[in-house]
Amino acid sequence: MSVSELPIARSDSFDRGRSQGYDLLRLRPVAALMHWVGFPYFFQAILLVFFVGLAVLASGLYPPEDVPGRLYAKTNLVTLLVWGLWWPAMVWAAVLLGRAWCAICPLELLANATERLGRRLGVRRRVLGKWLRSGALIVGLYALIQMSVQGVDLHRHPAYTSLFLWGLLAMAAFAGFFFKDRAFCRGFCPVGLLLGTYGRGGMLAMRPVAAEPCVACPDRECVRGGNRTRLDARSCPSLLNPARLNGNSDCLVCGQCVKACPPGNMGLFLRPLFPRGDARESMASWPVTLFVMLVSGFVVIQMFSEWSAAQEVFLWVPKQVASGLGLTSYAGWIQGIWALIVAPAVLWSLLGGLVVLTRGASHLVEAWRRMAIPLAVLIAFAHMAKGLAKFVTWAGFLPIAVGDPSGVESGRMLAAKTLAPPPDLLPITTVSVISMVLVLAGTYFTLREFRLAQGAAHRSYQWPTLILASGLLFLVFGWGFLQ
Repeated sequence: MSVSELPIARSDSFDRGRSQGYDLLRLRPVAALMHWVGFPYFFQAILLVFFVGLAVLASGLYPPEDVPGRLYAKTNLVTLLVWGLWWPAMVWAAVLLGRAWCAICPLELLANATERLGRRLGVRRRVLGKWLRSGALIVGLYALIQMSVQGVDLHRHPAYTSLFLWGLLAMAAFAGFFFKDRAFCRGFCPVGLLLGTYGRGGMLAMRPVAAEPCVACPDRECVRGGNRTRLDARSCPSLLNPARLNGNSDCLVCGQCVKACPPGNMGLFLRPLFPRGDARESMASWPVTLFVMLVSGFVVIQMFSEWSAAQEVFLWVPKQVASGLGLTSYAGWIQGIWALIVAPAVLWSLLGGLVVLTRGASHLVEAWRRMAIPLAVLIAFAHMAKGLAKFVTWAGFLPIAVGDPSGVESGRMLAAKTLAPPPDLLPITTVSVISMVLVLAGTYFTLREFRLAQGAAHRSYQWPTLILASGLLFLVFGWGFLQ
């Protein structure tokens, strides 16, 4: 299909879809890209080569004894790119753009390739069971990653990061070979729940432009099972019904429905954050609830890490436990249990208890499940704040890391103070102010989500939201003004 033949003009159908936002497929370059046979494979292939290259480059590298691990993580190219730049950028992209990263993720390409290989070899490929579809395994994998960050400094050891990257590649290949229908993304990807939960209100959304063409469509190419094995113009690989899309949590923005739609009725809409028209769940599933509780602990400990005095207070209990039990060599693991399990359980019990006392839920577990998805919005905006603080302090090391990819010599020079460290991209006071704005924005959207999801009962969730928001505001204020 030539660019001149692309279904860009939408006439009255587009006018009826205008309330969903601005259809980016009206822009000829965007439409050409989305209809190109190489999208998204070309970008995925480039990133896959880059991904493998990072895994090879980091193999066998550990922080030198004379260089602090915190410093070495910034001078080594792999740890800098993966943990200092890509991870914060992914959080920002998820909140603002939904699962746009998934569209170009190299692991999806690998899983797609091994799925095709398994089919050619006649391997009996399984359908994801209910347990895997629920995201239960993803919660465990995400918890393992974050426990490894606390326990063995995963993010500061290139060798461990290499094993992490190889593990992701192996898992994507395994899931594609033995399961079908984009199984890796739906049931195995360790950040799948983060992207789906954070990206629910993203500004990019695949939606039908109008209802009538989908109702009248005789072919239903976007859902036809026989089209799923095509290389291009496939029916939705994630088993969604594009004509009925009303949420962003599962759509990977791969564009296959755009190519497969005969009447050209699918649009790529740019819209406000958390639009009212999206579907909302009043209660989260158990895996999503546990994930949000877990990630809240991770975000909180990361935010404390930007304020040394506050971090000492937060970690006082696990340090005393480790010392009292004679387990100082396992202090990182104990801190991980405290930050990811104990502290979130206490926090959510207190917040949920307020909901129960004000009759917003009949018991604590129900309160947790009703709080999870809306509070994930506030947690996501706090995560963005932490990501910004990390990005501005790590990004300046990029030229140093490019010049010395192993980071050993530059790390030693910085530790010996024979090389001056690069300045932060922004002063910490500026980061603090921006972060306060982010937390306030997250508070507004969270209160709004509670109102839309819980109806008349939303007032019971106002105080828990404001209490959590106040604590987060105090932390980010302390970054710039109380140190």
